[in-house]
Amino acid sequence: CVPSLGGKLKGVEVSLMVAGVFFAALATLAKSESTHSSTSESKHLVLGVMMCALSDVAAGINLILAGLFGTYLDPPLNPMDTIFYMAVPCAMFLVPASFFVLHPVDWPGVGSITDYEVYQKVMELSPMTMCYVLVSGVLASGYNILQYTVVQQLSPSHAAFAGNFNKAATIMLSICLGLERLPGGIWSTVMVGAILGNIAAFTGYSLLKQSEKAKMPSAEESLDKKLPAAEKAAP
Repeated sequence: CVPSLGGKLKGVEVSLMVAGVFFAALATLAKSESTHSSTSESKHLVLGVMMCALSDVAAGINLILAGLFGTYLDPPLNPMDTIFYMAVPCAMFLVPASFFVLHPVDWPGVGSITDYEVYQKVMELSPMTMCYVLVSGVLASGYNILQYTVVQQLSPSHAAFAGNFNKAATIMLSICLGLERLPGGIWSTVMVGAILGNIAAFTGYSLLKQSEKAKMPSAEESLDKKLPAAEKAAP
């Protein structure tokens, strides 16, 4: 399995993926340098990077499982089936934490509370806010269906790279709309270059995969080529 997988990964594809990761790390470094001389953001940089690394591993396993569910199960699960079959275990896994894990909130006079206590407070002050939560859940389900469709139609690595591209594009859009600020100084140039480099790496990877797919003969063409030979061999 490993040799066949390694044979499919060409040097250019690996180089583009490595370049995308490098530019993402460079953007993170530029962001950290902008807050290095101040505040508590830089104090938790190492912890944040570690958590991001662990989340990448978990996300990778998730995408691989989604691809396997749509390929090796009998019958295979389509993206919508995969979403709803995985929703219940995920919810059950998070329910205990929502009741018992305390975390700080930015509310005056309030210390650390649980997610359930946050829910109770929101329902007390603004019940209509929960409508936005429900809408966000529907949108998240649609996004996951789209993501798993990419996984099953293309590959888990392509879907992961697409997610990385989406984050870079979102940062650029936030900067253009004034929701985010550049670090300042030379790090502004570094961050913009890193974001553009990440976008360029993903674009090149996508174009490469598209060209490879276009060169591959379809199943119908392969069958048409085999049929004459089989007919000649038949008595």
